[in-house]
Amino acid sequence: MEHCVVKPEGIVDIEYKSPQGLLTLWLTTQNKEITIGFSGNQNLGDFHTHMSLYGANTPDEELKEAVKLIEDIISDRLTIVYSSILGYTLLDLEEIREYQQANELIGVTSWSKL
Repeated sequence: MEHCVVKPEGIVDIEYKSPQGLLTLWLTTQNKEITIGFSGNQNLGDFHTHMSLYGANTPDEELKEAVKLIEDIISDRLTIVYSSILGYTLLDLEEIREYQQANELIGVTSWSKL
């Protein structure tokens, strides 16, 4: 499979590029948990989140939350925030603005525009 790699110990890594190729959405099962994130953040830090932060406590719940999060991202139901310091993230826009630095640029976009 082009977007999927199975590593030793059964770790699964999946990568999926945005329509314009500017961002990569990735999923990994490393450390026996599902983690989703972005890479390609123009040399800025990569964003990632754990499904436990969405209330998932079991493998089945993690999978359900991961599928929902991916669907929400690629269907543009979630706003992607860009910070010139943090890169692309799903963090709350108001929280980012609260800690915005004087030289930091912040904007919003969506998966289909990336």
